[in-house]
Order: sequence, then C-alpha cells, then structure tokens
Amino acid sequence: MIGKPTYRDLEQKISELNMRLGDYCERFAEISKDITEFVFEHDLEGNFTELTPHYTGRLGLYREDVVGRNARSMMPKHYRKQFDDYLQRVISNGKDEGLMQVISRDGQSHVIEYTNILVRDREGKEMVQGVARDVTERLETEHALIESDTRFRIILDSIEDGYFEVDLAGNFTFFNSRVPEHMGYTEEEMVGMNYRRLMDKTSAEFVFSAFHKIFTTGESVKSMEWELMKKDGSRFVADTSISLKKDRKGDPVGFQGIIRDVTERKRFEQELTYMAYHDSLTGLFNRKAFVEKLTETIREARRYEARRAVLYLDLDSFKKVNDVHGHEIGDRLLVEVAARLRRIVRESDYVSRLGGDEFSIILTNSRDLNVERVAGRIVEELCMPYHIMDITIDFISTSIGISIFPEDGHDAEVLLKCADEAMYRAKERKSCFIRCSDGRVAPIVGTGKAGARSCKASRRS
Repeated sequence: MIGKPTYRDLEQKISELNMRLGDYCERFAEISKDITEFVFEHDLEGNFTELTPHYTGRLGLYREDVVGRNARSMMPKHYRKQFDDYLQRVISNGKDEGLMQVISRDGQSHVIEYTNILVRDREGKEMVQGVARDVTERLETEHALIESDTRFRIILDSIEDGYFEVDLAGNFTFFNSRVPEHMGYTEEEMVGMNYRRLMDKTSAEFVFSAFHKIFTTGESVKSMEWELMKKDGSRFVADTSISLKKDRKGDPVGFQGIIRDVTERKRFEQELTYMAYHDSLTGLFNRKAFVEKLTETIREARRYEARRAVLYLDLDSFKKVNDVHGHEIGDRLLVEVAARLRRIVRESDYVSRLGGDEFSIILTNSRDLNVERVAGRIVEELCMPYHIMDITIDFISTSIGISIFPEDGHDAEVLLKCADEAMYRAKERKSCFIRCSDGRVAPIVGTGKAGARSCKASRRS
C-alpha cells in the first residue's frame, strides 16, 4: 500500500513542475516571436478589451501592454485620423478590412492587415472583434520587388537593344519598349503575338531550329542573325542572343534574349567586302579577287577534269589618252572598256581590272572555251572608237596573252605568269592575241578593226 506523499515529496514535485512550466514559457515565448497573427477586441471608443495570444512577438507587446489602452495611442500621430474613419466604416457597414500602421514596443513602425466585424457582448454592448497580422516584412519585400522591377524596366528601356521573352509556343510574354519600336507595332499589338508573324517562312524555320536546339541542349546562343519584317513590310537584319527561360523549379517555360538591329553594320560590312574585292573605278573585280577566283577555278577544274582559260589584257597607247586629254578622260575610257568587256563575255566568266590599264578574264566554259574567238572579239571591240565628253578617241587597241589549264600550267601562279608573258609578246605587235602553249610563246592570228593591226605571224613549233 502506497503511503501518502510527504511534504518534502510535494515540495520536490512542485519544483519540478515549476521548472517544466518555465521551460514551456521559454519555448512559448520563443515561438511567439515569430507569430504574426493575433485576435483583438476593442470598444467603439477604440479601447482594447482583449488580445490573444498573450504575447505578439513581432510587435513586442504583451496582453497587459495592450488591454485598457486606446488604439490611437499606438499609432503615429498623422495616422490617428485614419482610425476615426475606420471606426465609422465598422459602425456603418458592420465590418471592415484593410491596413493600418502601429508602433511596436521598440518604437518601430509596423503595418497591420486586419479583418473585423461588429458584435454585441452578453450585455448588448457593441464591440469590434477581429483578426490582424503583421505584414510589414511582406510589404517591404513586395516594395523591394516593385523597386527592383522598376529599376529593371528602366534599365531595359534605356538600352538601345531590344529585350524579349516568349513562351514555348513562341508567343511574346514580355519585352522592353525597343522591341515594338523596332518592329513598328504598339505594345498592345505585340503582347501574345507569335514570332512567326515577324519573319518569312525561311527565317521562321531557321529560328524554330535554333529554339529547338536551345530547348534540347540547354545551351545559349550568343549570336545569330536573321531577317525580320516590320509592320510596314520593310525588313531589317537582326543579331540575336537567346537563352532558355526557366521557372523557380528549373523547368523550361520559354526563351529570352537580346535583339539588335545590325542592318547598318551589315551594309557597312558588305561595303567593306565589296571595296576589298572590287575596283573602285570600274566596279570590276580587283587583283585580290582575281587571284582567289583563279585558284578556286583551277581547283574546281582539276576535280572535274575540265579546261579553263585566262586572258591577260593591256591597252595599247593608253598613256597617250592621259597625256593628251587628261586623267578624267582616261578614267572614263577605262570605265567604257570595262563595260565592253562585260558585254562580250558570259555572266559565268570572271572579268577583273588588275591595275592601271591591265585587265584579266577567266573563261569557265569547259566544253567550248572558244578562247581564240573570244579574244578576237575583245580585240575588235576595244579597238572601236571611244566617244567621251565630245571627244573621239580612235587610237586605242589591246594586246592579249592567253594561257589554258591544264595545258599551260597547273596552278594560278604559273597560268598568270604564262598569260602575262604572252601578253607582252603580243604587245610588241599590238592589237592582237598570243597564246602560251607547251611552255613557249607562239602567235595566233587575231583580228582588229578601226586601224588595229593583226598578228600575222604563223604558229611556230
């Protein structure tokens, strides 16, 4: 039979309970620090009659700090009129909800979000009961996000390039002001628009392939170019960088990128390329282009076992034009020579001005070169009188040297040297053409008009 506890036993039990209660209080106080919600009650004067839980951690207030205290005393002075308006709404509508600013124990301003109703207690007295939560941190976070988004938008709108985001179907979901400005649409028109509407079928297929590769590999594209169409139908070249857009879970949700109008840059690059490979006076290809084309032509002819011919031309008596009539007339004559050469040869043949009064032609018809016939026509055409600015020039003729692949050489250097040597041999006779054959220079009969002399020497063995 268990005996009754002694006084010492009870004293020890009470001590243990007090320790456990202290632990519970500490744990509750620690938990209460993070509690943002509380239940309140106040009368129609704004005097608090109840507060639960006992401690509101975010505000640092205990129940005894609040009960019996008027709500106005817990608010910044310039917000107290707001509380009077709040009471009027509760009395008129029987309920209210919204935000209110209060002061915590440490003097900091906090924003409270509340929802309440008008009730009657047992004695029939009207009271206001409600639930409130401290939303200060949430609003600060939202405000920071708004500020960040605003800064992001300001930065995006200040750059010259367009920034865009599309979903996985290619519909625009976000863009800065530069995109609609580039395309000629309003922002309202572009929201939800599919990228395919801004390009032709070829470009659309190209962009789709790029999107597909980015989606499957996850790798960004630093630079790719395609042509876009504006609302008015005009086109421009766009240089674009694209990356995969993911949500917070890391799942793909679309694509994002920077788009830049590089039309002027491309035009400038094309102009530079044109200048690098064309003669500025006549518009013909220059020496650099000729050497590269000849090398490419020999490589192709070697692959298909075809023949190619090189004609090296020099104008006879051209110095006399500059001496008698001046360089402007001389330049105009060179332009006319270029035009005549273009008319004589086929579009597939390659006409170049090597410098001064020297020109070259690559004949590419392997089945029927007819090099002698072409050379004869050139001699005849270039010997015809030139009518420039009321001046008639009838003393110009041309001398042509010819080399043929593979008979006269197997590379560009040898063929050019052979044609050059043949041209200088023809120049000794003037107004004729000579072909380099079997490593030796031999004259072939050529024809000329307007007083031009023909090469009369017979073929030498």
